[in-house]
Amino acid sequence: MARRFSRHLRAFEREAAAYRLLRPLSGKFVPRCIASASTPDGSDGLLLLEEIFPSRTGDQIRGLSFSELSSVVQSIGAVHAKFWNSPQLRKSQALPLHHYNRAQEAGKTTPSFLRSCGTLLTKKEAKRVLFFPPRILRALREAKRRPVTLIHGDLRADNLLFAPSRVFIVDWQISARGLGAFDLARLIGGSSARPLTPGDQQRLVGIWHETLQRRGVPRYRRLDAWRDYRLGVALALSIPLTNGPTLLQLSDRGRKIARLMIHRFFQNAETILEI
Repeated sequence: MARRFSRHLRAFEREAAAYRLLRPLSGKFVPRCIASASTPDGSDGLLLLEEIFPSRTGDQIRGLSFSELSSVVQSIGAVHAKFWNSPQLRKSQALPLHHYNRAQEAGKTTPSFLRSCGTLLTKKEAKRVLFFPPRILRALREAKRRPVTLIHGDLRADNLLFAPSRVFIVDWQISARGLGAFDLARLIGGSSARPLTPGDQQRLVGIWHETLQRRGVPRYRRLDAWRDYRLGVALALSIPLTNGPTLLQLSDRGRKIARLMIHRFFQNAETILEI
């Protein structure tokens, strides 16, 4: 199942391409990639990365504190700033444009999500799910008119290494070119240890926006950053719809993550988008 999914996304090809682009940031926000290889279909490969020691891995089930989220937002903001509307990024054929965790498939995957995950939903949540695919597709259309950068695509606690003075971001297998604020929505909506108020989330978006400005992104207002974040929150609703049924089949931990993921993303959409 994992290999089929990896082949569909050309996951190793994308990760190797991302690490090539990220070389100037190696040792700062991502580990240094010493060597990489991918099979022709992109489904398998090899990465040799430097060891980050001492460090600890984030835990998706435990979630992240506000302080930890703030640190991650600064790291991903530095990556986004480096590739903001970058000609170098546009040349990368291995990284698809505007692919947000199969958001374009949300309408097709919703029936299977309801069959597989329906017992995990409250009655209110089950009714709301039917309104998600149109909102996701509308956000996808709007995102295509926004600035483009390198996005991680799966920015969550399990893909983070917390070192004493910085956060390293790993596992770039579904990296793409697209809306940077999607990474924030993926991180905040899926990995916060507690539900965050709109005010808390505006503070985190503000930290991201300040990082972009400090690192040379011009003419991007904080108001634009918040608008793009709201688009990201809508796009992130595709994550439980497309990933939930698969996670339920993988392991006990996968089932726990599926339950948390569904409730976290749904609750955050209700908080930020009122749906």
